[in-house]
Amino acid sequence: MIPVLMILAFVGLLLYITRNQLGVSGFHDYATASNTIQTVGITFGVLATWYVGASFTAWAGFAVGFGFIAYYVTPYAIITLVVMYLVAERTYIWGKKYNCETQGELLGARYRSRWVRAITGLAGALFSVPWLLMEWWTQGYVLSYATNGAISPFWGMFLGVFVVIFYVSMGGMRSVITANILQGVYMFFIGTGLMVWMIYAYFDGFGPLIATVAAEYPAALTYPGEAWDPPTAYWTSIVVTSGLAGFMWPWVYNKLFAADSLKTIKQSTLLTPILGTVFYAVFVLLGLGLHTLPEFRANPQEAFLAFFTQAGPIPLGLLVVLITAASLGTVSGILNAMSTAISNDVSMVINNRISREMALKIARWTVVVMGFVALAGAAVQEGLLIFWALLTYQGMIMLFPVVLLGLYWRRANKEGALIGFIAGTVVAMGLYLTKPAFIAGLGWSEGVYGLIVSLALMIIMGYLKPEADHVQGMWEDIKEARRTKQVEKVTDSTLEY
Repeated sequence: MIPVLMILAFVGLLLYITRNQLGVSGFHDYATASNTIQTVGITFGVLATWYVGASFTAWAGFAVGFGFIAYYVTPYAIITLVVMYLVAERTYIWGKKYNCETQGELLGARYRSRWVRAITGLAGALFSVPWLLMEWWTQGYVLSYATNGAISPFWGMFLGVFVVIFYVSMGGMRSVITANILQGVYMFFIGTGLMVWMIYAYFDGFGPLIATVAAEYPAALTYPGEAWDPPTAYWTSIVVTSGLAGFMWPWVYNKLFAADSLKTIKQSTLLTPILGTVFYAVFVLLGLGLHTLPEFRANPQEAFLAFFTQAGPIPLGLLVVLITAASLGTVSGILNAMSTAISNDVSMVINNRISREMALKIARWTVVVMGFVALAGAAVQEGLLIFWALLTYQGMIMLFPVVLLGLYWRRANKEGALIGFIAGTVVAMGLYLTKPAFIAGLGWSEGVYGLIVSLALMIIMGYLKPEADHVQGMWEDIKEARRTKQVEKVTDSTLEY
């Protein structure tokens, strides 16, 4: 009963804190919080969105079941934050100058293409669906576990759906960031502190824990770990695909449009990887400790919950609140990004006569519809959802050349972006469906091959056509913003395409 009361107390606090953010002045405020979010908000907004609730179930299976391979998240996180640093300045400058509110709109402005805007916006929304389902499932499962089955996973999901739909649909990005601050602070300080305490209470500290693992299960400290033998290239593959695609998710990328200044983004780029690395390092170390205990090694996905259950109702309550916070932080960002993509990058491209008021209504109803449609995830096995979620990286990585070349290479054009993204996605998904022998034999995931195709086609198309007329002006925007430290906005009419 205590864990349930702690979850309800946290959810109540969340709703209380976000109560003043539930009114928005228009679509721009809904999508970007009117560019008012400062360093703390962006830092914990990215952190809370990035570390999913399923880390403590699905990804715990990696740490407890295999060991070292779970650390793939650390180098991939570093790569992702390098990508964040590379895209931050130009995204902020062009986003503010051309009044961009979503990732798709920014790409549409850069390439002067409605199709680039619509396809990238829609792809980001569709590839996010498995993550949304997985996080709903996690919320339902955790609440059911905390009540010893008294509350079914479905009704646990329903509680999460109701809470998130309420504050996301009413308050948009401002409510999402406000909630993310609470969730991120809890995750880092309470969550990290809780895991450190458990390591010292049950394994006598970090040194003795590592010494025990090294003496009894040395394979858990080497790649890939115990009971699994993928090719060495598999490690590089999952690091590269996850790292390059990690900041392409619209629910992470869109946080840049909410920042109040470029300084805020740069400070957040420094702070987020530090906080994230500390949190995840402690998480994996505790997983390695549980690997030494056969009862947890036999069922690694439930190891954290079972271990904290043995520790008593208070530690279990703190853990289930941690998982709930991580899960709510992720799904709120996903729903906000999906709703703005559908209303701004798809609906307004299909019918550019849609008013801003109607766009806001579409965004809010998208949150409601997608939230309740996701309840169907209660009937889907978690393992299948994890598989789908990991597979989506193989598609999202196709956005990497579209974004990076678009931001840094003048010759990148709309034809290359469209052909490269579509062809790369077809190659990656085609290899996944056909499963040729060389995929498993060489160890490189399907997305790597798709990325090579996408990048090559963008470069080829870049040299087949002259530089687009508008590009020189956009590069001048960057120089002028750096020189004056200010960004002068233009009207939407200058971006008709």
